Amino acid sequence: MLSSTEAFLKFISWILSLQLFSSEQLVEILQEFNGVEGVVNDELYISAYEELARYVSHKVSIDEMADLLRASVNELSSMPGEQYYFVEAVVDEYSAEHLNVTQLIDSSPERYRKYLSRRFG
Repeated sequence: MLSSTEAFLKFISWILSLQLFSSEQLVEILQEFNGVEGVVNDELYISAYEELARYVSHKVSIDEMADLLRASVNELSSMPGEQYYFVEAVVDEYSAEHLNVTQLIDSSPERYRKYLSRRFG
């Protein structure tokens, strides 16, 4: 099983590989935590996952996000106690825009769906 640090660093590599933002933008996104190193040093994983989710949610349409979630189940569930918050923040961002988030919930890792449905259903 991966540690929180290993899972977070793997997640960062994965999300950068999607080219939704650059390494320089990653520094800006995580600036309040003193970057990736600050997240790791202070174990601010959940907050960082949430901040990344909010940023990505503003970059892609809800349909693109549903596709991303569906295609990324493994990347989004290697550390479910923490990575759930990435998915929850994604759904929250689109919900705040009064969009129907059912497709996002249905596209998320299966183990998260019950909790997301309760919160956003």
